Amino acid sequence: MDIRPATAGDVAAAPDWLAGIDLRADRWRDDATRAVVGTEDGMVVAAGRLFTSRVHDDRYWVEVMVAPQRRRRGHGRSIARYLADLRTDPKPMCSRGFVSSEAVQFARGLGAHAYQTCPPERVQTVDAARLTKSPVATVAGTAVDLSELQRAWTDIYEWMHADWAPVAPGSEEPLLEDFADELDLVHTRVVGEGRVRAAAFVFADAPEPVVVAECRERDETDGLALLRACVRDSLLSLAEDGIAAISFDGHDTDPHFRPLLDELPVSGEASELLEWG
Repeated sequence: MDIRPATAGDVAAAPDWLAGIDLRADRWRDDATRAVVGTEDGMVVAAGRLFTSRVHDDRYWVEVMVAPQRRRRGHGRSIARYLADLRTDPKPMCSRGFVSSEAVQFARGLGAHAYQTCPPERVQTVDAARLTKSPVATVAGTAVDLSELQRAWTDIYEWMHADWAPVAPGSEEPLLEDFADELDLVHTRVVGEGRVRAAAFVFADAPEPVVVAECRERDETDGLALLRACVRDSLLSLAEDGIAAISFDGHDTDPHFRPLLDELPVSGEASELLEWG
């Protein structure tokens, strides 16, 4: 297999099996964002991307795809090793996936280990009634100034990731890029109108909404009680509007969200963030 930089022509002619990655032309954003294709007899049989997140720049994300009929021949490993040599500095490489997925198995075959785990997080909204009703009052996102919701979101996101994937300097713009468009203000619930102390942010997504829930401060007093009120009221409001299920987006290290999740029946599969190299 011959490996070369991906071109705009490769992107335009990408076969259906490449839908698993967002193929771009090589150096689509800058010299640190690389994309390659592997060819045999002039036909693309594998492809891969190497890039840093605009929010987290401490690792290179790696995506690799191989044509179904050409798998189990080492093509994926060849693409991954080629991409590793294109790094402009020695940051580790990383990827993510459900624990039983081919992506995770592939990364582990390259020597990867998990640096974060996201537990199974799909919840039926009616199960919110299982959470103890709290005397803490919550308000909908519609009652809070958008700028305060944005500040709370960036504060939560920053401390939540500080220990294992620090946010890059100047990351506020990309972190808030789609926030206002995707946030479901009606079903979002927070404690604190003037200054948000805890929140269950609901984001519109398909096939079902995604909820991110945590406290503004890592060491919030009675944080679990505050967060429980937000999550309970948010999920019940979703249930009232006929939305049967949501998926949380959280981590095993989230100090208030993770214990709260244990109070709810959950389904799905854990996922892992892995690094190597």
